[in-house]
Amino acid sequence: MIEPEGAGGLGDRAEPLPPTPRGTRVREEPLSQNRDFLMLLGGQGISAFGDALSLTALPLLVLAITGSGIAMGVVGVLNTIPDLVFGLIAGVIADRSDRRLMILGADFGRALLTALIPLSIFLGGPTIAVILLIAAPMSMLRALFLAAYTAAMPSLVGRPLLGRATSTLETVYSLSFVVGPSVAGLLAVVVGFGPTIAVDALSFLASSLAMALIRRPLQERQVRPPLDLRAEIREGIAYIAGHPTLRLAVSYWGLISVITAGLIPVLTYFVTRQLGLSSATFGLLLSVNGVGYLLGALGMNRLKVRSAGRLMLVGTAIEAIAMIIAVNGQVFVLMPAAFVVGAASASVVITYVTLRSAAAPDELLGRVGSTARTLSIGLQPIGMIAAGVLLDSIGGGATLLLMGSALLLATIGFSASGTLRRAMVIGGHVPR
Repeated sequence: MIEPEGAGGLGDRAEPLPPTPRGTRVREEPLSQNRDFLMLLGGQGISAFGDALSLTALPLLVLAITGSGIAMGVVGVLNTIPDLVFGLIAGVIADRSDRRLMILGADFGRALLTALIPLSIFLGGPTIAVILLIAAPMSMLRALFLAAYTAAMPSLVGRPLLGRATSTLETVYSLSFVVGPSVAGLLAVVVGFGPTIAVDALSFLASSLAMALIRRPLQERQVRPPLDLRAEIREGIAYIAGHPTLRLAVSYWGLISVITAGLIPVLTYFVTRQLGLSSATFGLLLSVNGVGYLLGALGMNRLKVRSAGRLMLVGTAIEAIAMIIAVNGQVFVLMPAAFVVGAASASVVITYVTLRSAAAPDELLGRVGSTARTLSIGLQPIGMIAAGVLLDSIGGGATLLLMGSALLLATIGFSASGTLRRAMVIGGHVPR
């Protein structure tokens, strides 16, 4: 699943907002007239296209070099395990530092690290060693980016527009995943993996440039006591633990994230090795998934997020059933299943991110988001390693079947909670 409602047209430039003291309401304006939001939207759209290329090309590159499902799992573990250690610290930094500079620096750093992969391929170096060495630093920079990015949204657009803004960002993100995977599959065949991944490095630079042009402050002005790292981390954890709806939503998202952590490696192995289909077909499959995600995001753009709990549960159940059906392996079944998984995933992601952002005050947004990601991303190595071992033991189809079944069982279990089923987002806030 992929963790991030609006009008087209550029409208007039918005004047920069002065820092707002705690408790002061951020001025709201239509998203189509919010110059800073449009700048963020453009930068993230370009970055998402680069992500789509790498998401397709990198597993294919690792599989081409090693031929091992476990190797893909190890790369996934190294790319996620730093979140377990660094994620909580990133949240503290996001609540105390300039969130704009955090996002800019994280994107610039990821551009440099990503560029090392095509450079290694060009020089004939040990490419797998480079991929393994940059995985952890990339994960740390991603943790900084996500902590600042999600915490900045209420200040950027205003809380009542959180759901609409999240849906708009996911729509643009999904547009990139409509064309990106197919382009990546073709580029991998025509020009090779190096130039394909190099585009992702350039996209990070474009994103950092867009962030540099944003003018308004991305957090409320507040006076904070001297830093006590452990106390501030505990404060974020305690807020989630003490908020019944948020606690259940974060736990549910964490579990389904672990279950689906190895989905891309599993699909890569299943489609290209077990079914013997081409890289271009695999790219097309991911593009169809992107079309589903795009239409799902557009649907959420028009459907105001309110009954958040039910949307999450129903969307995940549909996603699980589509994954189980995809085990059939026929192209005419795989493609519709990929579409349904994308559409359902969009509804779940947008609902979850909106609920999580709406449930926390500004001074805790960074830590609440990072604590939630520590649970979901930091524990993904369990799912990554399990998927890798299962791939080499029972194959891609059986692994995909187990993954979909586990996702469905988890959803049935959490559906028993009335608190989660009744979870609502009203006026940019989540009632306890």
